[in-house]
Amino acid sequence: VITDTEEWRYFKTLTKTPTPLEENMFRLENGTPGPRVYLRPKESVHIPLKYQTFLCDHSVALQGPSFLPTGRSSEVAKKTGSNTVLAKTIKVTFEAEDGKPMSICQVNVEPTPHVVDQSFRLYHPELCFLKKAIRLPPWHDPTVGDPDARTHISVRCSDPNVICQTKMLAAGEPQDVYLKVPGSPSPHIKMLFVMVFTDKWMAAPSQIWQIYVHFLERVDVNCVSGQRSCQSLVVRGKQAVRKVKCFSSHPQEIQVDPAGVFVLPPGAVQELQLKVQPWRTGSRFLYVSAVDVEQRRLLTAWLLCLTVHRPVLSKAFEVCVPVGGGGRGTSRRITYTNPYTSTRAFLLRSDHPDLLQFKEDQFQIGGGESYAIGLRLAPSQSSGSVEILVYVNNLQEKTEETFCVKVNYS
Repeated sequence: VITDTEEWRYFKTLTKTPTPLEENMFRLENGTPGPRVYLRPKESVHIPLKYQTFLCDHSVALQGPSFLPTGRSSEVAKKTGSNTVLAKTIKVTFEAEDGKPMSICQVNVEPTPHVVDQSFRLYHPELCFLKKAIRLPPWHDPTVGDPDARTHISVRCSDPNVICQTKMLAAGEPQDVYLKVPGSPSPHIKMLFVMVFTDKWMAAPSQIWQIYVHFLERVDVNCVSGQRSCQSLVVRGKQAVRKVKCFSSHPQEIQVDPAGVFVLPPGAVQELQLKVQPWRTGSRFLYVSAVDVEQRRLLTAWLLCLTVHRPVLSKAFEVCVPVGGGGRGTSRRITYTNPYTSTRAFLLRSDHPDLLQFKEDQFQIGGGESYAIGLRLAPSQSSGSVEILVYVNNLQEKTEETFCVKVNYS
């Protein structure tokens, strides 16, 4: 029941309802089940009602092939309803002072799927609270004449276990939506909706966000850029035999062994070997997933938290490359001496393969001998400078030496 006169007037204007509006019509008393209104004999009044719910179906559709039942389309539609919330019936009872009902209004609610404006997929370690801030775009209420007036923004979440709020800041400051989602075990996927309202009475959302939170098993990896590091993972079999294949989010930096499809017997344990070779320093997240290739369903997933350190530099060089250069680029040579007394083979790697290429990616020299590493620098159409790391690795991708080539485009 809408008891606020201002709210009543707002919804009358919004819905273009021509019924009369009476101020201070309701009396709110403690201990009563609802607001009270006094009627004279044969008097009629209009009671404003509104229905609003934030509950939604949070079940995530299973990944894999879907099998629709055969039969007429109407029967299929009845069995596979598309509504996000089941239909229900609400009764509004108008009672006299003696508690006897004077009138009963039955409201049949049949929800329809809502329009999703944005979708977010967030990845987080399992059994840990996810705390996330999402920046809101600047909004202006067209009903307000002053363009500098601030828009009242409020948010609601479809999951009552999720903390969702926003705070009004000073004028001109960006506004964020803060989420705090309780954790779940891997590989659970939690889905929720966030409604953003820009009107005071939350009549209709300006935007609806659909947020998926993937909870993954966390694996911490400390490594050096350009050098291969190995990490072991374990995938456990369930009750049935499965054909499993592993996938990584960055196949150029993570290789999984076995790389192909393997059979996972019931209750068995399969060890996976990860070969991690990142090229950028800093902290970031990568993902590895084990998938049932027959059912096309996710078995388990890992969140790799990489902490990549910069290698120790052996030498530093500075090269000037003219801008443009006719599209041919520039060639240079770097001398490398084998520090071992026996013949060794080495591999050449670069963290910027688009800017620097080698004349030969692999070479072999005798003990104590020197080799001229041929560099080919790509041309650039703009001036500036960039630092390129050159890694001299052995056949096991362990770094022997690292050179830094600073390229100045002028």
